Amino acid sequence: MNDIHFGEPGVMSLGLGLMSSVFSMLLLGIVFLFIVSGVLMWLWNITITRIFNIREITYWEALRLLIISAILFGRPLGNG
Repeated sequence: MNDIHFGEPGVMSLGLGLMSSVFSMLLLGIVFLFIVSGVLMWLWNITITRIFNIREITYWEALRLLIISAILFGRPLGNG
């Protein structure tokens, strides 16, 4: 009798575990980006507005500033 095997048991669960891990890291990165944007907005509004007497920025403006700084200077808070 010839036994036909279509893969090792557990290989599929390893793939799903890896996909779950990648999804978790992606989700964690997005959450981190939003938290850092909020901190940037708060720091800007308590510091820059008082020094230069300009208006406060919104959350989305802080996110755009963070993206611009990442493009110009490398990853924010990274090893770059």
